Amino acid sequence: MVVTLRPESPEDEPFIRRLIYATIAGELGASQWPEPMRSHLLAVQYTARRQLHRANFPEAASYVVDAGGADAGWAVVTTMPHAVQLVEIMILPELRGRGIGTAVIRHVLATAAAAGKPVRLNVNVTNHSAVGLYQRLGFRRIEGDEVQHVMECLPPS
Repeated sequence: MVVTLRPESPEDEPFIRRLIYATIAGELGASQWPEPMRSHLLAVQYTARRQLHRANFPEAASYVVDAGGADAGWAVVTTMPHAVQLVEIMILPELRGRGIGTAVIRHVLATAAAAGKPVRLNVNVTNHSAVGLYQRLGFRRIEGDEVQHVMECLPPS
């Protein structure tokens, strides 16, 4: 399966909203919540997530991940003076485990390596599958707390 990144456009908003809702719902166990509360809280989380990226990383590039000709995920990447930050990566829950996220991260790593920069990211400590993926791709924890790991992958020397 060919995995590519294309710049996000306004037409992608419904897909990104659905993806963020599905991801956050899974993280928070929202499928068990009553419907009015679930819709409201997922909308609040969606808005907060989008605003946080725009406020903290105004120069970041936002991409839709295409896998085999279909929208499969979303990635937000920013280049800073001394590192490339993988701000966000989400893959549709039903497509996880198929190598799509790995392909996206390898693309980011290759782009950063060409610039001689490490790649950094933050990940929730309870997201064991993501932490394992990042470790398999060469990331190591460089700091963090009981909620978030800050991980880094150095470019090849």
